[in-house]
Amino acid sequence: MNPTILRLGLRSLFGRARVWLMIAMPVILLALAAVVRAVSTGSSDDDYSAENFLRVFGIGIVLPVVALVATTTLINSEFDDGSIIYLLTKPISRVAIIASKAVIVLAAGIVFGAVMMFVAGVIMVGGSSNVALGALLGGVVSTIAYVGIFTVLATTMKRSVVGCLLFWLIWESTISSLFSPVKWLSARAWGNAVVQHIATAPDDGKPAVPLAYAVIAAVIALAVGVVLAGQRLASMTISEE
Repeated sequence: MNPTILRLGLRSLFGRARVWLMIAMPVILLALAAVVRAVSTGSSDDDYSAENFLRVFGIGIVLPVVALVATTTLINSEFDDGSIIYLLTKPISRVAIIASKAVIVLAAGIVFGAVMMFVAGVIMVGGSSNVALGALLGGVVSTIAYVGIFTVLATTMKRSVVGCLLFWLIWESTISSLFSPVKWLSARAWGNAVVQHIATAPDDGKPAVPLAYAVIAAVIALAVGVVLAGQRLASMTISEE
C-alpha cells in the first residue's frame, strides 16, 4: 500500500457527489431500524425479525450499494477524468495501487455499512442479543467479498457501474436466491451465513454455507480481485486511457 495513494483516494472519494448516496444508505437503514423498533411487540420473535431485516436490507442492499459507489468512484471516475495517468506514470506497483484503493473502499464499506448494521441491530433488539454482533461480522465478510468483486469489474469493464449493478441484481439478488448451490459463490450468502451462525435467532433456519468457508471465501475473493485488477492495470498504457 502507498500512503500517497491512500491520501489521494480519500480526497477523491469524499470530494465527489456520489458520496452522498453512500452516506444516504446507512441513514435510511437506521431510520428503518427505528421504525422496526417502534412497532416491535417485545416478543421472542423480535430477534428473528431484526436479523431478517438486517440480512435482507443491510447485506442485500446497503452493503453492495456502498461498496459499488466507493469502488466505482475511486477507480472508474479516475479513468474517466484521466487522473489515473498520474499514478501510471509513477514507479509504483500496479497491484499496490489497486490494493491501496481497495483498503479505502473496504474501510468505507465497514464504516458506512457493517458498523451501521451493528448500530441498527442495537436499536432494534439492544446489545444483549447476538443479532447486532452477527450483523457487524456478517457485514464485514460481505463487504470484503464485494470489494474484491467490484474492484476487478471496475478495471475490466468499459461500463463498470452498469457491470457492477448487473452483477449485484442478477447474480447476487436473483440467481443466488433461486438456486441453492450458487450460494457457495455468493458474497451476499457468505455474509448472511455469518449472521445466522452468530445471531442464532429462533426459527432462523440453516445457514447456506459453513462459517469458516464464508470467511475464507470472502478473503480469497478480495485477494484474487486485487491481483486481477492490478494485472489489468499493469497491461494498460497511457494512450489507452
